Amino acid sequence: MFDIGASLAAARETRGYSLADAERLTNVRVKYLSALERADFDALPGRTYARAFLRTYATALGLEADRFVAAFEEMVPEPEDEQIAVVTPRRRRLRPSYLMTLVAVAVVVGVAAWGASPHNTKTPPPAAAAIIKPKVKPKPQPKVTLQQVAVHRAVTRPAALVIRATRGDCWLLVRRNGATGSVIYEGTLQLGTSVRFAAPALWVRFGAPANVDAARGGKAVAGLAGARPLNLTA
Repeated sequence: MFDIGASLAAARETRGYSLADAERLTNVRVKYLSALERADFDALPGRTYARAFLRTYATALGLEADRFVAAFEEMVPEPEDEQIAVVTPRRRRLRPSYLMTLVAVAVVVGVAAWGASPHNTKTPPPAAAAIIKPKVKPKPQPKVTLQQVAVHRAVTRPAALVIRATRGDCWLLVRRNGATGSVIYEGTLQLGTSVRFAAPALWVRFGAPANVDAARGGKAVAGLAGARPLNLTA
């Protein structure tokens, strides 16, 4: 079987890197890099982080990252999804307005039946029918124009981050809300293709930043001319 840890350690030593050098190159802590080289995946903060750290480390060492990730998937399969609990909906309760209407109808029917009785010689009390309240027309809601909707969307929707592979392929790792946030994209952006992200506070790891152009809200993102992997907060 393909030895993930030994291959990573051999590649690092061949390039003359120490674990501290690898930490500066990948922005991954030494203890996690050491765990990868020992194939001790239980020492990592989770399967998603282990997979991302492995891809970042292999890419930084110039190795075939997909091969390492595929070997990891075989060694550490994804756990089965948990069963979803079925929640029984509660019975709908009658609103007070419905109860008042039912009470009023019952009173009216009772009064009518009492007045129709042959043994009844008295007139029904005039206050019996006063229980029925007149209907109150709902207040008209203000109309929302298309211009107001467009302004609201323009205010609340963040500017999109667009990344284009214009000079070659580039591996990307995109997270929401910083370097430890949830992963929303991971993969290799092929030459001539692009990706678009509308979420705010994005953290992006570029494997080959010189191969891509990026823009946030139509404004070009600077600092992508280097050849080494780098991180960017946009």
